[in-house]
Parts: sequence; C-alpha cells; structure tokens
Amino acid sequence: MFSEKELNIDETELREQVTLLPEAQREAYLQCELAARKRPSTYAALNTLFFLGAHHFYLRRWLRGLIGLSLGVTAASLLVSGQLLYGCAILLALAIIEIPQLLNYEHLVHAYNNNSMRQCLIRVKKTLR
Repeated sequence: MFSEKELNIDETELREQVTLLPEAQREAYLQCELAARKRPSTYAALNTLFFLGAHHFYLRRWLRGLIGLSLGVTAASLLVSGQLLYGCAILLALAIIEIPQLLNYEHLVHAYNNNSMRQCLIRVKKTLR
C-alpha cells in the first residue's frame, strides 16, 4: 500500500516541478489539477455503499467498479430470491475486500491525486511548448 511519508514526498517533488514551469504553463497546470483533483471525504462517503462500487467509479477505476456493482446486484438478487446464504456470502466477501479501502481512503485518494498531478504536468509540458 502507500505510506503517508512516500505520498507527501511524491507530492512535494511534483509541486517543485510545477514551480519551475513558466507562468502560462503553471496556470494551465493548475486548471488541469483542479479539474482532476478528488476529495477524500467524497470517496469515504461513497465507500460506505461499497456494494455499489461507486467509490471505484469516483477514482475512475472502471473495471473494479463494474465488478463491485455486479457482485452487489448479484447479492441483492440472491437475497430477494430467498437464497440468503449465497447473498450474504457475497456481501461478506465484498465487505472483506472493501473494508481496507475504507480504512485507507485518504492514502488511496492522495495517490490518485498525485498521479493526476503527474498526468497534468506531462500534458501541460507537451501542449504548451
């Protein structure tokens, strides 16, 4: 997983690279970063509905979100159809997989934001030469 120290070092290095950009590129970068930045509190709120996979969609992890959503719908269908054991087993498996996501939500979002910063830097350097 990610340590807070590593994430902070990575972010600091990225911010230092941004300060070296010319003014026009820096402004373009800041707009890009603002549009891409995700909030940890939103991710945490969406994670409480882990069986819908919404928190994965928020961080653009489409495949993981679709798998979570599919498993959640399958579990709900099983519960409604009376197959409680299978439905509960799927929900329990989802909970076991997703609880670490909820506990580490700040690090996950920080890593996503660092990656977004990196992508914005690359994009700005390419487009405004």
